[in-house]
Amino acid sequence: MPTAVNYAMFDELFNNLTNFIVSKAKEALNELEKPLAIPEPAEPFVLIRRFTLADSIVTKGGIGIVGESWQIEAYDNTQRFLTNSTDPLRKVILFEVAEPDVQECVLACQFNAKALNTEESIAVSLGVGRPRESGGMRTTSWGRGVSQTENFQPYKVRAYFKKEANAANIQISVQFESSGILQIRDIELLQAPVKSQS
Repeated sequence: MPTAVNYAMFDELFNNLTNFIVSKAKEALNELEKPLAIPEPAEPFVLIRRFTLADSIVTKGGIGIVGESWQIEAYDNTQRFLTNSTDPLRKVILFEVAEPDVQECVLACQFNAKALNTEESIAVSLGVGRPRESGGMRTTSWGRGVSQTENFQPYKVRAYFKKEANAANIQISVQFESSGILQIRDIELLQAPVKSQS
């Protein structure tokens, strides 16, 4: 017949195993997050590119100009349920520029935006895209959600750039998870040197 000592020993072993698994999972998560971590800038950001309505947008269709803003639209339909449900409803690449001529830096995209007729927030992302050896592109993005609002609000999203053998493109993109309209203007790309980790 089991004794109280056996139960206590089992509980202690179980708790030790649980703590070990949780600590290993946290370590693994920290390793996964390292490439996405954005260091602090060492100096104030400086403007490297301002986008105007005269600039050509990479993705075509469903994008218009309203006043001083770009208006991007997405509409849900039944075909979405036939595809991979983790895919966004629509992804629009607004602008793509060459990588900065520095070894590493903190990038920032600041803009004014408002979202209309949407259930989910609309993500505006700043990404670093690199060609894969197998073809296609691998893009690491950092995003900021724009929730439904009547008036334009200021937003800023930061990204970390580090030069690699393959040259990168810097992308500013918009991702819809549900139907909606995004109006965006005053888009600027900025950079700052990385603060040393010493």
